[in-house]
Amino acid sequence: MPGFQRACEAAAAESVQLLVELDPAYQWITKDLGRAAICVTAAILHYADELTVQNLTALCVANGVSSPGRVNQLVRRCGEIGQFTVEDGAGIWTRRRAAFGPQLLAMLHRRAKCDMKAAVSLAPELRGVLDILETEEGAVSALMHLAFIAGERPDLFKFGAKRPLNFFLDREAGMSILFDLLAAQPSDRKRLLEEAPLSRYALARRYGVSRAHINKLLAESGHTEAIGDRVVFSETLSEALEAHYALLFAYNQNAARLLLSGWRFRRPGGAAPLAPASAA
Repeated sequence: MPGFQRACEAAAAESVQLLVELDPAYQWITKDLGRAAICVTAAILHYADELTVQNLTALCVANGVSSPGRVNQLVRRCGEIGQFTVEDGAGIWTRRRAAFGPQLLAMLHRRAKCDMKAAVSLAPELRGVLDILETEEGAVSALMHLAFIAGERPDLFKFGAKRPLNFFLDREAGMSILFDLLAAQPSDRKRLLEEAPLSRYALARRYGVSRAHINKLLAESGHTEAIGDRVVFSETLSEALEAHYALLFAYNQNAARLLLSGWRFRRPGGAAPLAPASAA
């Protein structure tokens, strides 16, 4: 598709910029796929008015997102910065109603809009959705649409299978480093990932990891080779990242069409929401 490579580069560059602008406490939450996925799950439960630590743990374990220990670690760290609160009351605290913090919710919405902007650059007729995402109702609806799709097609978002991107998804700042290198490549290349300039010092400083971590990441991925101040990517990894963005853009364009059709998620207490599939 014309413009696909540019859209991938734009999404990668903006996601990196959003990350480096965050406070270190918030960077820690998003630099790891598991922690980020726990946050998205917590936000979905928050908007569904079903957030408790028990429900969050059960859903994360059932969906293969993380272990109970990692959920508890994230809840504790978010609580320390005032972004996860549990209501006072009798009974076991993990069963009491909880709330996800507004700053974390805003961070998730900004990140989602980054991907949507890149997706609709390939379908200009959908650009009106960006104004919808500026509203709370629109941002919440987009997130809850993701919950519906993940429920209907869990195979699209599970990373249990051995895939070339999993090595980066599972490592601290792994995907951010890959996005950084993607955006640093020359624009006249033939593949999405070919070869990029490499500064271990700059990457280590930007993402709060060691140069040894970066060397290990590039040496053991099986699809990258660091040669001096350059890194070369395999064709397999390039195709995997293309597939990743193709899925991401397809999902976002579908969500855009749905939101532009007028569908909105209705918070608990109102009428049941329209099933997204009927407007897809």
